[in-house]
Amino acid sequence: MSDIAIEYKSQIKEYDISILNGDLKECDDLDSAVIISLFTWARASAGEVDENAPRFGWFGDKIDADNTDSTGSKLYLLKRKKITNQTIMDSREYIEQALQWMIEDGVATEIKVEVERNASDVNRADALVQIVRGDRSRTMKFNDLWSFL
Repeated sequence: MSDIAIEYKSQIKEYDISILNGDLKECDDLDSAVIISLFTWARASAGEVDENAPRFGWFGDKIDADNTDSTGSKLYLLKRKKITNQTIMDSREYIEQALQWMIEDGVATEIKVEVERNASDVNRADALVQIVRGDRSRTMKFNDLWSFL
């Protein structure tokens, strides 16, 4: 299936809808799902932010009767943190949590995530996300993960 393409614009350091020849550009719907899952802000629990800090999150998650839906990731909580072994592990966990819905909803059979500090730039971390769908898989690489946050 195709979806509206969401692409990273390096000049403004953010994702935006992509336009091609005056029309919305299309892409694989899996790409859009991963980008939205990783780079929208999931609601932080009370203990994850300072007492008076906003907890953010998408208001539509409150419509869920079981109060279990969570759209997005908590990667934004790492934005102001130094890249350490702990923040690398935290970012991997946040990515896995954000994409877990794909397994629960049958979109993917397995999600593999690797996050590592970039070998040539210690102020950079890169993420590799592999979405396994039966006998097929799709791998997406996010260079300089912290610049996306």
